[in-house]
Amino acid sequence: MAGCLCFPVPPSEGNPPLPTLEPVSISYGGLLTRLDILVNLVADRRGLALDLQGRLAAAEARLLAEALELDRRPGPAPRDLAAVELLRGLAEAVGLLRDRGDRIEATTLRHPWAQLDADLRAGLVYAAWCHRVPWAEMLRDAPEPHVRTLRDARSSVLRLLFELPAGVDVHLAGFATTVADRLGLPHEAWVTHAVVAVFLDPLVALGAAHVAPPHPAPPGRCRLGQSARTIVGSALIAAGEDVPHEGAPMN
Repeated sequence: MAGCLCFPVPPSEGNPPLPTLEPVSISYGGLLTRLDILVNLVADRRGLALDLQGRLAAAEARLLAEALELDRRPGPAPRDLAAVELLRGLAEAVGLLRDRGDRIEATTLRHPWAQLDADLRAGLVYAAWCHRVPWAEMLRDAPEPHVRTLRDARSSVLRLLFELPAGVDVHLAGFATTVADRLGLPHEAWVTHAVVAVFLDPLVALGAAHVAPPHPAPPGRCRLGQSARTIVGSALIAAGEDVPHEGAPMN
């Protein structure tokens, strides 16, 4: 199953209220493949330049967008650049890239990383996304105190995901209600969008879940794949949580 990567969409009058994330098809075969493309390109060029704001220089960002096939999809260039920055942030969170102030460089971790089992790499990427990437900033249209609650209680959401069975359709509105009750959040539409954007879309990008109907329709249901339990378990372990042996990542 082809994955989807979630990218921030620059705010505009035509965008839906929340989330400010949009799924983009990955023709190369998944988030792990795109991370490899990004890191290898940075390594081959011995680093990429950053501008004064700490973002990738425009020419470097366009180069990456082309390499990642982002520029082949219709849409505004700013969205492609935001996608590149999000992928870069994830690579830095995993430890594959390092910010040197005026440039980013590939780290030596990329060599042992390439030797790891794909399921283990997927678990490490998902854990980095949940715990190290500042995804709360992407939910800028949601009430800030509630987003902070969601961020602080992310292990509780991960635990609920971990307990979902694989191969069974889950109605997202009902799941979001369970999340809201567990975290003490209001029963509002933004909770469903936030749960999908933050916790489910990365699993889709890793080929471990399916969300339907496809974008731009509002998400209604999801189905976890067999690998989702291991991937979510990795994020729980990274947070210091105990998980049953069968949910732990395996070498």
